[in-house]
Amino acid sequence: MSGFRNFAGTVASAPHTRQSISTLEQLAQALDAAARHGHGVRTVGAGHSFTALCRTDQVLLDLDGFSGIEEVDAATHEVTFRAGTRLWQVPRLLKPFGLALENMGDIDKQSIAGAISTGTHGTGLGFTGFAGAVTGIQLMLADGTRLRTSRSEHPQIFEAARLSLGALGVITHVRLRCVPAYMMRAVESIEPVDQLVDSFLQRAAAEDHLEFFWFPNSPRAQVKTNTRLPGGAPRHAPGTAARWFNDELLSNGALQVLCSLGAAAPKLNSKLSNFASSVLSDRSYTASWHEAFASPRRVRFTEQEYALPLENFQTAFEQLRGYLRGIDLPVLFPIEVRTAKADDVWLSTAYGRDSVYIAVHRYIRDAAPHYFSDVEALLRPLGGRPHWGKEHSLSAADFAQLYPRFADFQSVRSAVDPEGRFLNGYLRGLLGA
Repeated sequence: MSGFRNFAGTVASAPHTRQSISTLEQLAQALDAAARHGHGVRTVGAGHSFTALCRTDQVLLDLDGFSGIEEVDAATHEVTFRAGTRLWQVPRLLKPFGLALENMGDIDKQSIAGAISTGTHGTGLGFTGFAGAVTGIQLMLADGTRLRTSRSEHPQIFEAARLSLGALGVITHVRLRCVPAYMMRAVESIEPVDQLVDSFLQRAAAEDHLEFFWFPNSPRAQVKTNTRLPGGAPRHAPGTAARWFNDELLSNGALQVLCSLGAAAPKLNSKLSNFASSVLSDRSYTASWHEAFASPRRVRFTEQEYALPLENFQTAFEQLRGYLRGIDLPVLFPIEVRTAKADDVWLSTAYGRDSVYIAVHRYIRDAAPHYFSDVEALLRPLGGRPHWGKEHSLSAADFAQLYPRFADFQSVRSAVDPEGRFLNGYLRGLLGA
């Protein structure tokens, strides 16, 4: 028996059975065995969620051995991936076809199935999260039935499966809308946070991909602007030493040291935050799409992220700044702000509205138990929807108010998995099952 622990080490469980799946026949056998013994089933990808979505003491399946590309449509640029494919594998798999993902976040460790199932997204008001780019999903249901879904095949199940939290069945294949490969001009700058907040939405509408990171209570923020270029644009990347200095020494090594110091001596956090924002410097480079999007993240943290209507961004951010100024909070980890285009995915945090995301983080040793609940109390009244894979305290009654199609999702889930084979205790609370 192999235990489970998520990336942050904050969620752990000891499943009765843990199995790595590499064929559909193995998956069918595993589901049959679970049904015969009356066991619940959960699937796990990289374990990069901060919530208890994968916690189980019964059967835990991973599809790490079931990865790669099965089909490429040259006309539409749609690509069918096996569900266990990790995001970091995708650029290599797409390269022979001259294709790329429409958008990515800054972490590429997740599986494709895990990314769509939790609402993973990047930044850019011209682009949806991963689930919005899905054009087809294949599922295996609790009884072993293999089901192909799309807008024309079982459309209601497709709409629910695009972001399902793993509650409908085991996703085996994901068909994603891709685009011709492109290069990216990445510019990182250090800017006064007051001016940045005033202009952020206007700049986000004008740029391809814009985000910023702000160390709490510091006067500056790090801004990252990615501009899409043709695939043949010349590469201009920093040397190995410069890249190591920025991505490893500053963004990981130094952050680890600062977070450790802050956890040991919380009164130093204000000075450490100002120091952190002052040592970061401007830089720019041109690289392949995936190199510009993804960055190494080695410091262990946990996170909460809320999606808000664009018009509430400045109010939300100023309330957050006021809250941080008003207390002696032992938190150093930077706050991240991104955007996403509205989509029609039933459980997407950007359903029906262009959205801005405010993410707060805690180093795993920070002694700030009320930080997330306090921030949640600020953002919920402003129309905030929590990221499904990040910490929050909401339940089914809350989601029924936040998502117009929540009842439709509940109905589909009940129809395709009437026994609740793919639920755990945490999901029952989220979905009211």
